[in-house]
Amino acid sequence: MGLTPEFLARINDRRTALRAELAALLPQKQAIVWEIGSGHGHFLTRYAQEFPEKTCVGVDINTLRIGRSRKKATRGKLANCHFVLTEAGEFLHALPDEITFSEIWVLFPDPWPKKRHHKNRIMRADFLESAASRVKEGGKLYFRTDHADYFAAVKNLMPTVNTWAIAENADWPLEHETVFQARAPSYQSFVAIRTSHPATPTETTDSRLPPLTGPR
Repeated sequence: MGLTPEFLARINDRRTALRAELAALLPQKQAIVWEIGSGHGHFLTRYAQEFPEKTCVGVDINTLRIGRSRKKATRGKLANCHFVLTEAGEFLHALPDEITFSEIWVLFPDPWPKKRHHKNRIMRADFLESAASRVKEGGKLYFRTDHADYFAAVKNLMPTVNTWAIAENADWPLEHETVFQARAPSYQSFVAIRTSHPATPTETTDSRLPPLTGPR
């Protein structure tokens, strides 16, 4: 069954509103720090506090988590820290053309452990390629998970993505325990560096997603 005109109109309205929100939030040409799945904002608010010269933006699809994150940023008077209610792919494609990423952080993303759900994982080749189109050579991608199979799958994927190369000895600039990290009995991490290889962005959003109006 096809998508109805009404549903498509809601999607278009949501994407139009997101483009306007991001244009107002980030009006100047700059490289930003992007956290995908920012949760309750524990990590990114601390990062913004430690690095006040950097503009930090976190995205999450849960209204409650975004609300709490924004309150943390407000209490901390962190003018350089912002949180946006959206899915990562839609954020990427709605971002103003002049905005790039200096760093991308993916901390404890949903592992989607069942094989038939692997297509929903954020760390996929198409997404990594599209994200790379916004990162200059030398930019960094930080990935951490407590799911061993997910980590192994991504580690095996990275050599096939020419736009990123794992840096075995790269520094982790800030260690701040998140809720997910505190619960994890163990976890694995890597840092990838943006190579000079040209990136070819692709559509990574899903038109079937309903408007983001409440907790998921």
